[in-house]
Amino acid sequence: MPRIVIVDDESIFRRGLRKMIAELDPDWEVVGEARDGYEALQLVGDLKPEAVLTDIRMPRMNGIQLQQMLREKFPGILCVVISGFDDFIYIQQSMRQGAKDYMMKPIEREELAKVLKLLGDNVKLQQRQSMPVSKSHREEHQIRQHVSEHLITGLLRGSVNEADLELLRSIGIDFKEPFFTCMVIKLDKSSIGSERYNQADPSLFQLYIQQLVQEVLGRRTNGFCFIMSETEVVALLNIPNGNQGMADAIEIGETIRRQMTSLSNMTVTIGIGSAAEGFRSISGAYHEAEIALLHRLIVGGDKVLSYNGLVRDERYYSEQKSLTWEKLELAINEGKPGQVAEAAQALVSELCSQALAPETVHQQLCKLLLHYYETAGKLGLTKQWLGIKDMKAVLFHICSISSREELSEECSRLLVRLSECINESAVQPEHDPIEKSIRYIEQHYAKALTLKEVADSVYLNAAYFSTLFKQRTGKSFIERLTEIRIQEAKRRMVQTDHKIAAIAEHTGFTNIRHFNRVFKNETGMSPKLYRDRVHGNTEAVRP
Repeated sequence: MPRIVIVDDESIFRRGLRKMIAELDPDWEVVGEARDGYEALQLVGDLKPEAVLTDIRMPRMNGIQLQQMLREKFPGILCVVISGFDDFIYIQQSMRQGAKDYMMKPIEREELAKVLKLLGDNVKLQQRQSMPVSKSHREEHQIRQHVSEHLITGLLRGSVNEADLELLRSIGIDFKEPFFTCMVIKLDKSSIGSERYNQADPSLFQLYIQQLVQEVLGRRTNGFCFIMSETEVVALLNIPNGNQGMADAIEIGETIRRQMTSLSNMTVTIGIGSAAEGFRSISGAYHEAEIALLHRLIVGGDKVLSYNGLVRDERYYSEQKSLTWEKLELAINEGKPGQVAEAAQALVSELCSQALAPETVHQQLCKLLLHYYETAGKLGLTKQWLGIKDMKAVLFHICSISSREELSEECSRLLVRLSECINESAVQPEHDPIEKSIRYIEQHYAKALTLKEVADSVYLNAAYFSTLFKQRTGKSFIERLTEIRIQEAKRRMVQTDHKIAAIAEHTGFTNIRHFNRVFKNETGMSPKLYRDRVHGNTEAVRP
């Protein structure tokens, strides 16, 4: 007698279904009932039934997830999915997971009788063929499942080593190209309506998105797509080079977006990180893709948002930031909560006074908070700053506030907390804009360095940076740059036998005459005289 397990979170439905099965087909024995996928997995392991009837929407583990686990652990088991939501997408995805059939609630007796007969025929066919899945096939499937989990938790989070990559290669998953990028794909809930979404199981939408994305990737590039959470699908692309590879990735994203709309009448928004060289850089590309996706709150959905294609913070900050914004930036970097609160309140007041529409205020504040979200991520302070909240929830909350006072209070609270985190962190000196600018000058003094370039590197506009630099160092930008160049020229004249003209060129001076003039102004002697004196050439320095 074939055995069957019923899985549904409503006890009255389970009892009713058990009774109908007994009346319609006494050949079937209902050997167990489960309230969710976890209980069902345990029952199936203990009772070894031939079939499972499972609901879609259940707590903890839903019907789609249960089917995935059953395929891995018990590949021969027959599944039928039951749901109250009549939608072709659900039927399609259930069948792709291996379901033998699909029934709608309330279940009709005639329909159930047909399903039981179909299951019975399949059981008999399996018994005649006596072809259980081989142990080697099960092991291979388990390895692939482990690899998928490892890709999600490892590659995207930066915790994979060379041994893990060897495991990938051993089962035919090889990253042959030098560059990677990541996509984060999210459903635009507004495209399907709140009623339809709330009635459906979110995992069904995610599964549909994941399979469509994987199909597109399979045709276009070497890539792997995973369901990261109930609201997020992630794709990892292995691309041949940076620029062309990114152009191809964006086009693939557009293809996914268009096909999603044409095939399902749903829309998605896709965030794409920049090109990352080497597998150790993948986590950075994933973080950038998440940041790009957050800009959906600013520009709207149904778009492909490339991290490199956005109005970057550097450009935005260097061109549009007000003096109030600059004061806020400085106070946060220096870890001064009192000044942060004052500057944040002043900024909100300034935005509210100048904006022509409330949406403009929300957009500017979202840009500000996204900038600091990225900064916190680079400093490893995101969790310390936001706690258990994610940035999306923070931005939604900001956009829901219509009171100037409440906006001011909430922004002040968030930014004061960030300032405290920076102040407490051991990396605070590394984040100081003046210290960073000096290191930038020391690393790039040999080229034609400009004030604007250095200011842009620390996200400050040129005028404000120039004033702040002079206040903090006692010297102007040009004076400090010249000092660094002359110091390096002196070192080379002492420690090498390079020609003076070559030293001038390698320390950022446009020509030898300019170098001679600046060097004499700084030291009181020509470069040749300086070298001779240091080397003790008394004949050369004798009048």
